[in-house]
Amino acid sequence: MNPRAREQITLVEVLELTVPFEAFTAIIEAATRRLETEGVRSLLGVRFYGRPGDTEVGAVITFADASQVMEHIRMISGWPEFKALLGAAKPLDVRVYGKLGEDAHAWLRTMNAVSKVFENPVAGFVR
Repeated sequence: MNPRAREQITLVEVLELTVPFEAFTAIIEAATRRLETEGVRSLLGVRFYGRPGDTEVGAVITFADASQVMEHIRMISGWPEFKALLGAAKPLDVRVYGKLGEDAHAWLRTMNAVSKVFENPVAGFVR
């Protein structure tokens, strides 16, 4: 298995909106713009999925490796964009693909939404 693929961490989330979809969209666009310019280097991508009228949205967040996940969490926790996101959506289900450090797992458990962790890569590649 490709070493880069083996090291990646992907979080797949389902969020329940607590605000109208359009308000959520404005909040998440601001948050992702800031992440793109100021986020930790190992954050490879953040994608949100949904459509007007939806009460749930999906998110896929990918890190190159686990080394900066807690740095990412500490960084965004103080951002007004992240605080707005916490007020606009609540996690219903989080699945973790890859091996996170215990501190990151502990933080994720505070959301009471982690349904499954797949720590051991079996096969795959990243281009």
